Amino acid sequence: MPLVNFDGENYFWDYDVPDTIGKVRAFYGTVPAIIRAYAWIMSLGEEGLKEVAKTAVLNSNYLFKKVTDIPGASAPYAPGKHRFEQVRYSWEKLTKDTGITSEDVQRRMCDFGMHYWTSHHPWIVPEPFTLEPTESYSKDELDQYINALAKISQEAYTDPEKVKNAPYNSVVHKINNEPLDDPERWAVTWRSYLKKHKKAKS
Repeated sequence: MPLVNFDGENYFWDYDVPDTIGKVRAFYGTVPAIIRAYAWIMSLGEEGLKEVAKTAVLNSNYLFKKVTDIPGASAPYAPGKHRFEQVRYSWEKLTKDTGITSEDVQRRMCDFGMHYWTSHHPWIVPEPFTLEPTESYSKDELDQYINALAKISQEAYTDPEKVKNAPYNSVVHKINNEPLDDPERWAVTWRSYLKKHKKAKS
């Protein structure tokens, strides 16, 4: 694998590394992400960083207020408190009221052409969805996203089958996530997978 080197003016890939095993594959790890982050920070400067931080917090709290006004949505931790940048919301009430789950909402969001992330498995917050607007989005874009969530909530209460059968504009439909919530089926390495697989067969 090449190293990242610095000659006093430029960063560059240094392929002259005779004590390594050589190129393994075309993957440079986290180095490109670190360089991009460094370049972004340097281009913004001190005042720019303060500004984007304020905008990110403002966007997050605007979204927080609007999303928690949507029927069926909540933010279960530290109710009423302001958030910094990322909030783990819950559709638990929506699910209890209508049977529509966070993953149903996720598939319906595809029809609006919007990204929607539930959470890492296993879920700690019931029926979670995690929104992180950062500093990148305008108020109009946030409002468009909020309106899509509100529309899906309305559909869940009035026509739940429409949400359950989504998406309508995508080639990908339902993915079975049950193994993600079953510790008996987890295997973080190939060796542990083989052990569990052999154990299940014996």
